[in-house]
Amino acid sequence: MTTAGRQPADLPGPAIRIAWDRGRAETWPLGATIHHLRLRLEDGREIAPLAEAPWHDDPQTTGDGSIPAHLRWLGGEWACVPFGRTQADPVIHGFGTDNAWRLQDAAPHSTVWRIDYPAGHPIEWLERTVAGVPGRAAVTCSLTAMPRRDCVLPVGLHPIARLPEPNEALRVQGAFSHGETFPVIFEEGVSKLAAGRRVDSLDALPLAEGGTLGLSALCGQTTEEAFQLFGVAGRLRIEYPRQRYALGLEWNAADFPTCLFWLSAGGRSQKPWRGRFRGLGVEPLNARFEAQGGQGAIAGGRRFRAGEIWTTSYTLSVEALDGT
Repeated sequence: MTTAGRQPADLPGPAIRIAWDRGRAETWPLGATIHHLRLRLEDGREIAPLAEAPWHDDPQTTGDGSIPAHLRWLGGEWACVPFGRTQADPVIHGFGTDNAWRLQDAAPHSTVWRIDYPAGHPIEWLERTVAGVPGRAAVTCSLTAMPRRDCVLPVGLHPIARLPEPNEALRVQGAFSHGETFPVIFEEGVSKLAAGRRVDSLDALPLAEGGTLGLSALCGQTTEEAFQLFGVAGRLRIEYPRQRYALGLEWNAADFPTCLFWLSAGGRSQKPWRGRFRGLGVEPLNARFEAQGGQGAIAGGRRFRAGEIWTTSYTLSVEALDGT
């Protein structure tokens, strides 16, 4: 049966464990986030494909109210409505990211969560289902939003894949029309990519100092980067050749026509980061970034109509790779 998981200090409400024949995970009330996902391959190997911050067991960090809640418990996968910080919602990645959701239903391999947004917010409520897929090393999620009024909001998903060790390769497979680096320097004094440049291949990302560098090599450096892919077909694979598995993401391209890549490779020194976090956000997104007043700003998004429910679904999975 579905059970309550551990209760880390400062976490609002118990984590709920789900399990099925090919995997297990925890779903947390904070952000209705998936944490500690484990998926079992056909060959019996158990894969933990998502990154988790190393400070979850540090009460000085998790109990520090000056740090946004989702950063105190950074990791896994969650949904962002709205994505980023907007005039409609001052919370980074939306009210639902930093607040507790209510458990609506639970079964051995699934949970359903709901959160009511504050009065005056353009979104009235969100509901999210997380379910293991029997017979597959996969978890599927659905996200439903009820808009309170007509609005345009950036919306996105936020899985954070594990980064390989610095000497290991990483490959991204999937079609896209082109990419763009973040419109301004993403992290001053740390980021290596040139700002606001077109990307045609992930093997040749433009560097601020000139020349190019492939994503795999960039992952092995101490850095913080962001770039966005456009014309994505709703399917990407992140391959880890040394570990012989691939993480697959599938989503509705009409709902999320772009994908933001956030590479965090120990480049942030402020709290809670302190050079400790390594992860690769692979984030389906309906929005784009542009430069405004010397800052990166998010623009566009999904057009919501008051009272018209919107639902989307997506899947995270792993599969074995041949060879080494």
